[in-house]
Amino acid sequence: MSSEYIEELNAFLSGEISSVETYELALEKIKDADVRQAMLKCQMSHADRVAKLTAEVRNLNGEPSKSAGIWGGFEKMTQGSASTEQDAIALMELAEAERLVQYEAQQSIVCDFVRAVVVETLLPAQHETHLIVSTLMKNRAPSTVT
Repeated sequence: MSSEYIEELNAFLSGEISSVETYELALEKIKDADVRQAMLKCQMSHADRVAKLTAEVRNLNGEPSKSAGIWGGFEKMTQGSASTEQDAIALMELAEAERLVQYEAQQSIVCDFVRAVVVETLLPAQHETHLIVSTLMKNRAPSTVT
């Protein structure tokens, strides 16, 4: 049974590794100091999740994933297409929203042990990073009020 837990946790771990790497690419486009600080906070949140998931896998005597997997390559390619700071923020907002939906959906289909990790660790942190990037996006959107 622990091999099932390890496999599921490693899938989440690969996604979090991908997020850390994708933020690195996005940060290359960020010039505004406040935006940069917010994006760094999000990247560190994902790095903390990498550390927690790595520890969970090791506690089960498993080998933690070290790669972002196929989605990591896709996210890097997508983020690499951002030509402006606004594009980089928009793509990170999309990635954060997708990860939030994934965690919300996964909590109902994973085993109880993994569900506890999702509900207690991943979801609260994901809600926070999604809110930060969504707020950045909203604050940078052109005003429609004249």
